Amino acid sequence: MSKYYKLTEYLDSINEDKVNLSPRELSEILGFPLPKSALIHSAWWTNDDISHSQSKSWNSIGWITTEVILGESVTFVKS
Repeated sequence: MSKYYKLTEYLDSINEDKVNLSPRELSEILGFPLPKSALIHSAWWTNDDISHSQSKSWNSIGWITTEVILGESVTFVKS
């Protein structure tokens, strides 16, 4: 099980097609702080689930990231 499974569960449970989350909200969902790289590197949020285990958590249930404002917010959209 991925350490990002709580994000998978959260996205899978909401009845929206789009959600915008702050780093604080994401940390609350996950139960641990985001890694520093998630706050300073947009590549951390890429939809590449081959080399990024975190993206598997949203790609595996049909979500993608569409907008990343580093340190401020990430937009997830149901694809």
